[in-house]
Order: sequence, then structure tokens, then C-alpha cells
Amino acid sequence: MSKPALLALALALAACGDDAPAPPPPEGSGEPEVREIRLHQPPVEGSQPELFAAPEPSLTDALRRIDAVVRDEQARGLFLRVGPMMGAWGRVADLRAALGRVREADKPVHCHFEVTDNAGFALMASSCDRISMTPAGHLDLVGVSAHLFYAKSLLDNVGLRAEMMQMGRYKGAAEPLTRESMSDAVRESMGALLDDLQASLVGAVSEGRNLPQERVQALLDDGPYGAHQAREAGLVDDVSFDDEAREHARQASGVERVTHVPLRERPEPMSLLDLLAALGGEAPKSVPEGDRIALAYLEGNIVDAEEEGMGGARSGPFVRAMRSFADDDEVKAVVLRIDSPGGSALASDRMWHAVRRVAKRKPVIVSVGDMAASGGYYVASAGTEILAHEDSLVGSIGVVGGKIVASDLLERIGINVEVLARGDNAAWSSPVRGFDEEERRILERMLRATYRRFVSRIVEGREMQREEVLAGAEGRILSGRAAKALGLVDEHGGLWEALARAREQAGLSEWAPVERWPRKKSLLEAIAEGFGGAAPDDRVSTLLAELGALAGPLAEAAVTAPLLLGRERVAVALPYVLVVN
Repeated sequence: MSKPALLALALALAACGDDAPAPPPPEGSGEPEVREIRLHQPPVEGSQPELFAAPEPSLTDALRRIDAVVRDEQARGLFLRVGPMMGAWGRVADLRAALGRVREADKPVHCHFEVTDNAGFALMASSCDRISMTPAGHLDLVGVSAHLFYAKSLLDNVGLRAEMMQMGRYKGAAEPLTRESMSDAVRESMGALLDDLQASLVGAVSEGRNLPQERVQALLDDGPYGAHQAREAGLVDDVSFDDEAREHARQASGVERVTHVPLRERPEPMSLLDLLAALGGEAPKSVPEGDRIALAYLEGNIVDAEEEGMGGARSGPFVRAMRSFADDDEVKAVVLRIDSPGGSALASDRMWHAVRRVAKRKPVIVSVGDMAASGGYYVASAGTEILAHEDSLVGSIGVVGGKIVASDLLERIGINVEVLARGDNAAWSSPVRGFDEEERRILERMLRATYRRFVSRIVEGREMQREEVLAGAEGRILSGRAAKALGLVDEHGGLWEALARAREQAGLSEWAPVERWPRKKSLLEAIAEGFGGAAPDDRVSTLLAELGALAGPLAEAAVTAPLLLGRERVAVALPYVLVVN
């Protein structure tokens, strides 16, 4: 690695501070001011950036900055610039709750945007005292939609065939590879989800803009909008540039200045000694002392891997972290923040057991971000309580498995395969031929066992009757609102509410420190991990682990349909690449 590249990585990692505990309000001039915060895209959850990637503002960064406006007497108002939120409905709900606390403190919230979408406008409509839009701006307020892609004809064209089986009527993860169009069951499940999201969008705009819901629906049907059309429709209060909107916010708060507050603190310049220490493997001391809360993140596709690596939620490191929290008497409660569509059934079950072990000793409050679906909900069900927003995606309790058969492709390109086996079912997972009748019975037996185990885990973790779980199972994708009605979620709330609940149940003050996991890595650890080498503690990022990280994006590209690869033959995952606008 070149010296400039090494220095760039060092600077990037230096900027990647820990999410907890919360810092004091940003220092200002000591004079009253309006704080300016920019949310040009949805903040990320809690991941450390990948190798050479610049750190992005996290959700906790944004929530802390907004909360500082509430707590700091110097801050008299908030000027918020908003961009597209790209369907991050759970994170939008967290931001909406934080902005509500600013307004409850009698501090005006003025919002301005140039381009935004459904979720971005829902945030502003429900949270802002005044909304302005730049003259050449674009408001993509059109209602929610979902795109589901079906690739059976493509597979036929290249000589591939998907032989898949699912447990759960609504578990449609196999359909994009086995059908050319949507089944009635999936259409019903997805339709109910979109109905809930649309109702939430209409309700937010209706309440925030003081418009009848029928009028809001008509406006959605007429979208998208330019600036002047949006003002005529009553969707925005003014058409102006950002400097004009900023001046209006200043005058409304009766102060002399507007101060831009970056979501992330600028890193301190690194000295040569700092760089040498980082290269030597010295990680920042990120674990606070004394009684504390642990905040753990479970993000992305769940994969079965023992070592840490870039991409995906890896079972080995997660299990070890949960065991550490269970055994640490100074960790009084755990908040588990989940944003995952699921993945490996084996990894999900290991994670469930690890969380359940903690929950038997101390409170585990699960906070659902944008989604805790399939394997993500599997793990969530082990917690003491589950908090989710009304617009979070929850459920998808079901299982799918099978394989891609390449026999036609091999014949087409002139490859002949001879299979030798010792044992009636020794070649049952072979991709060069389809399942026979006995092998299909084997696959069905495996899937049924996994599905029963999935349901039984929820029965135990949620303390529900089996019939109650089944009412929300069979692969249904639910909104947080529907999941709460079925008992799969305890309360509606976000990350801040989960942290407050954990502190309360642990008997800690609101200022109790928070230990974040995954911890920030040292420079040498990040370099070793990024290139698959050995970290300072001699752990090895094996090739299989790195391939596991790559399997997540590849699985998404293949609409999350699991293949029979290696020992992993069953997956619990959210069906489809689900793009909800």
C-alpha cells in the first residue's frame, strides 16, 4: 500500500468516532443562534466505513445534534436542509421524533429542500413549522410503490433452472427465480404493506399541512411537482433559495446568527506519533468504565462467519459480543439495533441463542430501524422487548431453500458431467441435475424443521402461543403497525426511546454511558481486515469469511434466493430486492 493511501486511510479512520456516549452540545459563540443541520441523504445506522471509504454521518450523530438544540439554551431554533430519504422509513421516524422534541421545546423548525421524495417530504410535513423549496427544485411526492423483478425467463434463456421450495404461503423469495409474475399470495402481502406505508404518508402530510386526507391522496396522484406547483397546492410555504430561507429562520427565532453544525466532528489532525500508534495496532479506548448500557448493531445480510470482516452481519463476532455483555456485570442492559432483511438460518439461530442468553440475565431492548425481517426478526424475537416504528418492515417469518440447476447450460456449451456417488443421496445438492422424488422429500423435511424451529424460537422469546405466532407467519411482510397488532412488536418507538427504556429498566440515569459495538478498529486491524490478512491478535480473516461478506450483495442481486452451497442449505431472508419508493 502506498504512503498516500495509508495516510488517507488513517485520516478516514480518525474521523470515525464512536457513537456513544452522547457529547455535550456543540460550543458556540455564547450568543443566541439558530442551528443549521443538513440531511442531504438518510444517515447510516452505525457501521464503521469500509476500507478507504470516508465516514458517513450516522443516525445517532443526527439525533445527538438535534437533541442538542433541545438542551442548549443558546440554540433558539433549527434550520434543517433535507434531501431524498430514499425509503428509509424507520430512520425517518427516528428523526421525526427528535424534531418533535425541538418543537415541544418551543423552538421553531424551518425546513428547506431542493430535491426530495416521499419519505423526505413526510419528514418535513410532520416536523417543520415552515417548508421552503428552491425555485428550480423537484418534489417527487407520488405515493409509495414497490418493484419486484422476475427472472425465470432469463434463467431459461441461459440454460439455468431454479428448483426451490418454500415454507409459508407468503414467503415468495423463490418466486423471482421460478415464476414469470407475482403470485396471488405475494400480491396480497405486498399490497397490505404498501397500504400501510401509503396511509402513513397520507397521514403525515394531512396532519402536518392541515389538509384533508382525500385532498392529500389527490395531490399524490397529481405528483411530482415543481416549486411553484407545490406552493399552489399548499405543500410548501415559500419558494426561495437556501440563503433566503435561512434568513427567514433567523428572523423567526429573533437571533442574529445561523450556525451550521456538521453532523460529524471534524477529526483532529494526526501527528506522526498518532499515525505510528495507529499502525502499531492501538485502537481508541471506546469502552467506558463503570455501569453502562451496551448498544449493539445488527446490520445487513446475516452470514455464518467466525471472523470479523467487511460487509454483512457475521454470526461469530456477534455471538462473542453478546456473551461478553451477558458476563459483564457492569453492562446493565443491552439495546440491540437491527436493520436486516435476514440471511443464513444457521447464523440467525446462533445469534438468537446468544441474545436469549443475555435476556435471561438483563434487559435486552430491541430497536428496529428500517427493517427486521425474516432472519432479522428471528434474532429480534430473543430480546426482552421489541420497539419498532409504524413504518418499519417486520416479520417475513418463513423459510426458502433449493438450488440452481445448470444441466441445460452445460449441455448447451458442450460440457458433459459424470457423477460418481457412494450413498443414495450423496449427490442430492449437485447443480448438474435436478432433484428426484426422494431428494425433494429430504429438502422439504429440512425446510419444515427449520420453519418449526423459527416459529418455536418466536414462541419462546415472545412468550406467545404458537397459534398467535402463526397468525403473523407464513412469510408475511408486515409494517410495524400491523406487527404490533399481531403481538410481534411491543411498542412503537425508535432508538432514543429504546435507550431510555434500557436505562430505566437497568436503574441507570439518563446520562449513563453507552458502550457501542462493533467497536472502532485500529488502523492496522482495518488494513488487515480489508486485505484478508491477520489482525494484531492473530485472528485470520479467512477467504471463506470474505466470500461470506460478498454473498450478501450477490444474494440481493439474485433476489435473495438461497442456493445450496457448502454446508448452508437453508436461509431465512426477506424475499426480493424490495425497492419501496
